[in-house]
Amino acid sequence: MAKALVAIILCLSFAAPASVAAPVQPKAAAQTKAAKPAKPDWSELTPAQQGVLAPLKEDWGSLDTTRRKKWVKVANQYPKMKPEEQRRLQRRMKNWAKLTPEQRRVAREKYLALKKMPPAKREQVKSQWQQYQQSLAAKSETGSQEPASSQEPASSQEAASGSSSQ
Repeated sequence: MAKALVAIILCLSFAAPASVAAPVQPKAAAQTKAAKPAKPDWSELTPAQQGVLAPLKEDWGSLDTTRRKKWVKVANQYPKMKPEEQRRLQRRMKNWAKLTPEQRRVAREKYLALKKMPPAKREQVKSQWQQYQQSLAAKSETGSQEPASSQEPASSQEAASGSSSQ
């Protein structure tokens, strides 16, 4: 009986790593991903859409279909935006394009966490963020220079707040 238990344990210990090491994906899911490239392709965008989305051109190939469609919607709404909204959108897209993939991931996580907060807590965070921005503006007006690393959260936060449409 003991020998049989040892044999079973040995068989399972050799078989388990092989099954864990190579998880099997359903063929349909694997083929679907390979068969369908993300749409729309950059060349399929209108010249107006390309102009609006120009800061994202370098990253367009790495975006999935869902994100591309969201950005196309943004580009289509762009002409209806006020000039200040257009400038803000362009600034945020440029800042987003400058972020590393890791910084983008963190920004998305922060955005999702903020979105899940109760409205009162979200307003509190928004108020704190505005106070922080005002203190930075006050420091820059007095002539003191902030190190580049201390200004990075502003870009990350700005990108995170605009990442819902990405």
